[in-house]
Amino acid sequence: MGDVGAHPTPDTPRDRRAAWLLTLAGQHRHVLEQRLRLNAADVRLVWLLGQRPRTLREIADDLNLEQSTVNRQVNAAIAAHLLQRRRVPGRSAAVVEPTASGRRIFEKDMVEGLRAYDVALDELGADADAFLDLLDRFVAAYGDAVHAVQSP
Repeated sequence: MGDVGAHPTPDTPRDRRAAWLLTLAGQHRHVLEQRLRLNAADVRLVWLLGQRPRTLREIADDLNLEQSTVNRQVNAAIAAHLLQRRRVPGRSAAVVEPTASGRRIFEKDMVEGLRAYDVALDELGADADAFLDLLDRFVAAYGDAVHAVQSP
């Protein structure tokens, strides 16, 4: 795996240290995703549609994506036998839902993917819950800061 540069030292500014650690975590997540069957778009679709079938328009609205993007992703997932279209009486548009195979693959990938988080959290022992609380606060504050930045 490619590294993001030299490990920060104690005198590295905290913003750079946070950026380095999050980039490294992203690289680790990418390695894991390469080992799983579903890509990120497939995971998002099977998870969303596992809650209830939806039309392409509903998927686009729920995921805040262009309908053309959703159409391309759904068609690819249908070709891979992860999703299927179904007509529903009384509705003009077909709904999309996971296939039995798509659900099985999703569940297997989730177990595999979550196992890595569980192992890492176990490494923290009694500090795991405090870490998650801090991470939750950090992600919320980071999101607020990102959305507050004005475009040039």
